[in-house]
Amino acid sequence: MKITKIILLSSFILSLSACSSSHFYYWENPTVGGEQFVRDHNICLKRADFWPFTAYNPLSTSPEKLNLKLNLKDGGIWANFTPYKGSMAIFVNNKYPSKWQSNYWYSRCMKKAGYKERRPTYVAR
Repeated sequence: MKITKIILLSSFILSLSACSSSHFYYWENPTVGGEQFVRDHNICLKRADFWPFTAYNPLSTSPEKLNLKLNLKDGGIWANFTPYKGSMAIFVNNKYPSKWQSNYWYSRCMKKAGYKERRPTYVAR
């Protein structure tokens, strides 16, 4: 009984440690385009969310404003996809970054969808 508790507690701690603040992935799949990648990315983000519930504020009457600047303090999983060689890369995240997303679950979902991780390419100037 004591060993079972230790195993359950350690697995819970490991699952929470898989959730990090910000993580970058660079994906490639020559058989899909940008729209399909964005759909797959959104599906995998939903599957990777450990706590999928969001708080709703009924007193808020102001319209929603999205800050589209790159802000890594908000955390989340960021993905980069280049549809074909020489094209502009697609750089995406989700609208509301969650602190409860598991990087492992996201990565596993994208790999099952047929994507391969690649190293980022840097161009020397």
